[in-house]
This record gives sequence, C-alpha cells and structure tokens, in this order.
Amino acid sequence: MPESTEQYFSRRYPAKRAFITGAASGLGLSFVKILAADGWKIGLGDIDEARLIAAAEAVATAGGEATIYTFDVSDSKKFRNAVQNFCKKYGGIDIAVNSAGIGCGGPIDEVSIETFKKVIDINLMGTVNGCHCFVPVMKAQKSGHILNIASAAAFASVPNMSAYNTSKAGVLALSETLRGELQDHNLLVTVLMTTYVRTNVGLSSLGPELYNRRAQELVKQAQLEPDYVARAALEQMAAGALYVVLPDQARFLWRFKRFFPQKFWRFIADEAQRRLLKIDQSLPGAGSDSI
Repeated sequence: MPESTEQYFSRRYPAKRAFITGAASGLGLSFVKILAADGWKIGLGDIDEARLIAAAEAVATAGGEATIYTFDVSDSKKFRNAVQNFCKKYGGIDIAVNSAGIGCGGPIDEVSIETFKKVIDINLMGTVNGCHCFVPVMKAQKSGHILNIASAAAFASVPNMSAYNTSKAGVLALSETLRGELQDHNLLVTVLMTTYVRTNVGLSSLGPELYNRRAQELVKQAQLEPDYVARAALEQMAAGALYVVLPDQARFLWRFKRFFPQKFWRFIADEAQRRLLKIDQSLPGAGSDSI
C-alpha cells in the first residue's frame, strides 16, 4: 500500500511541528486542518484574533495542538518574537507555510503609492520576514520544508494588478533563490502558484472600489476550493517539488509563457479584457466602458 502524504511527513518530521501564517481563514486554515488531523503542533499566525481562537479550537477538536500568535506579517519584530516563542515551546519548526496575503487591483496611476507599498509589505516582505525567521531554525536542526504561497499572477501578469503581480513575482523569485541556497542544508522550499481560490481574500482587497468588486466576483466564481489546493500542495511537497501550479489552466499559461513569450502578454491582456467584460455585465453600476 503506497505511503500517504500524512505518513510521509510524519516519518520525515516525527516531531510534527508547523508554523502557518494567514492561519485563521482560507488557504492557511486548510493547511492547519490537514496537519491538525494528523496530530501536529501548530503555530497559528494571523491578524484576526477572533478567527485565530476559533481555528485553535478546531485544531484541538481534530487532535492537534495549537498556539496562536496575533501579528501582522509585515512587522518583522513581532513575526520573529512569535517564531522564537514557538521554538522555545516545541524546539523547532518542521514545516512553515507563508500564506498570509492581501489582494489589490487597479491601474498603476489609480493605486496610491501607500497602497502599493502595503501590498509589497504584506505579500512579499511578509514572506521574506517568514523565511528570515524560519531558515536559521531549520538550518540548526538540519531539516525542514518551507512553502511560500505565490499565485499564477507571479508569472501571468494580468493588466490592472501591478501591485499584486509584483508582490507575487517577488515571492516566486525568493522561493527559487532559497531552493538553491538551502539545498546543501537538507532544507526544501516549494512555491504554490494557483489561479483564483474560493477564499475571503477578495473581501479585503485594496485599490479602487470597482476593482475590489471585480476581485470579489472572480473569487466567487473560482473553481478551486482551499482544502483541495492545500492537500494538492502537500502532496507535491512530499514529492520534493519546487513549483506547484494549479489548476490545468494555470499550467497551460506557465508553459505558454515559456515557449511563446512574445505572444503571451497579448494573450493575457486580451483574455483579461474578455473576462472583465463578462463580469462587468453582472455588476450593477459597472459598464463595459469602465475597463
């Protein structure tokens, strides 16, 4: 009988220690639930304390052990304090998931510099802060696996998403860099890149109101469920993958860009316009002339 993903991680990391950001909801919570069901000890990081408490209760019910940490991932000091507290309590971290993030849409001249910086601070620097905390711990114990949550936006740069695309492209570059940098330390790095996942990320998106409404509609129409994505990512992590690209549509775009780079950007722009025209027809007060 083939080894399950849970059995693989339990064998490779018998201490079963994980630290997950964005853990109170969405994709982060899906990772929490899967690991909790296998008895892991999990550090839950998020800015939403009420939801963190609910997530911790779910972990206990599933058979895991949770410690909650309320902080903003863009705050490197608070991030480090949380990781140090968890390591003092459990002795290390075996799996780390940088899942916290925020959406943002709008043309670059309609997105303020302050908003652009906030997206970079949370999505990119939040992931950098995590890696900066996790890597020394894992180097010291000579084992560990980091999963960074990017997006298909990391390589498929849809117009009117410059802040988000830039932040996620940075997460991809960071992950590729660390994979090579850490290979001699018995540490693995994986980057997850998906199209829209049905979570609440659209509700907290930054940028002009019209683009927020569009983002919410795109998320509402998404075919990917967070539990499926989390399990698929863990399966690919167990296989040692650097890139996890979901679903088939995203894998098509990934290959298209590599083989036909000169045609790719026009294809992406045309497809984005076609999709927004369709979405705008269902949004009250947003006509097709608003693209």
